[in-house]
Amino acid sequence: MTGVACGLCLLAAGGATMAADADPAAYVATLEEFPPADAGIDLAGELVSVDHVNRRGGLRLDGDFDTGRYHSAPTFSFILMPYGEVFFQGAPADLHDIPLGTRLRGRFVLPPEGDTAIAPPPPQHKKYVPAHNRAIRLEDDFSHAVRTGRAWKIEGFDREKGQLTVVVVTAAGEPVADTKPVVYSVDGSTRIWKEHGFGTLDDLATAGTAVQVNLTWHPGWENRAFHASDIWLDEASRTAATARQREIHLRRMKHYWLPARIDRVDHKGGGNGVLTVTLLGGFDPSLYEAFFDNGGSPGRMSTGVLFAAAEPTLRTWWQNHDTSYGSVVKRRTIENPPLGSSGIELDISTPVLLEGFRPGRFVRIGSQTGGWPRSKPPPEWRIKSIEERERALYGTAPKKP
Repeated sequence: MTGVACGLCLLAAGGATMAADADPAAYVATLEEFPPADAGIDLAGELVSVDHVNRRGGLRLDGDFDTGRYHSAPTFSFILMPYGEVFFQGAPADLHDIPLGTRLRGRFVLPPEGDTAIAPPPPQHKKYVPAHNRAIRLEDDFSHAVRTGRAWKIEGFDREKGQLTVVVVTAAGEPVADTKPVVYSVDGSTRIWKEHGFGTLDDLATAGTAVQVNLTWHPGWENRAFHASDIWLDEASRTAATARQREIHLRRMKHYWLPARIDRVDHKGGGNGVLTVTLLGGFDPSLYEAFFDNGGSPGRMSTGVLFAAAEPTLRTWWQNHDTSYGSVVKRRTIENPPLGSSGIELDISTPVLLEGFRPGRFVRIGSQTGGWPRSKPPPEWRIKSIEERERALYGTAPKKP
């Protein structure tokens, strides 16, 4: 069974733990547990292909001064785990939201041994393709800097040469120890964001300004040279970018519904039962707030929900048709949830337990009380046959017997 097809396995309530002497890079992806905080390795590269429907993509990894890599290396293909988190311009995102050409930073773990969901590279190129092809976090440089409390301070701008010199600082603009200035190319293609609109290259002439930068391809990529695709000059422009992406995220999730994994199913007879689910992590907090219980007071309303069975790709079959309904009878919060988990558990009472509602599987849940639409997703996103489900899980590579 492959790492993706393991969606039928039971996921642990908490994250995995690693022995003190365990190698974080040796952690193997599984749907039986969320990964420990330090699992995997960091990789970065430009997004050059994407199959957002099946949570797959490809990166041209950052150069390492190896001409052979830049000349011959195949695209690094990855699968985003169901609990993998994506951020763009400081807000939660979907692979659908990220433009091709954007440099991404990610955390990646190993696939299960013998996994063939991603075809192995040709033997002569194997040295160029990391084995860690399961993504558990993806983010653009903007989001990474926000998450880690960093920014860039402009130290110089040479308009004639098209060069911007910057150095890493804290989000407050304070120096960071042991950092050196770096130079990015800029030109008329660089989008300069200023307040609530566009600035110009001339705005880069103000030394000392703390900015955020997104990067893309440069002819010197193999030697870790980058071109600045976007520069946000001030807090207003950064806030506006994040707010814009947040609205895109909210609209998408209210139509497609929040994904969750099923932890337990308590059958009550006659098709009735209680599902215990954990909402997956990496989504806007306001979406989680749409699910609440009545606090133990019978006179208070709890969230009425709609939910549909989903595959490990988080695709549904016929979401507006093959849907069950119920209400949240209990909401619990787990402290310090692992990556991939929101830390929110819901007990959902329903009179309609469908075949797909089994421990270890996934569902998408909409807030009926919150007025979330009961939409029919577009045809390319819906699973329409067992054969299509298999292709979504395994791609074009042969599946493991």
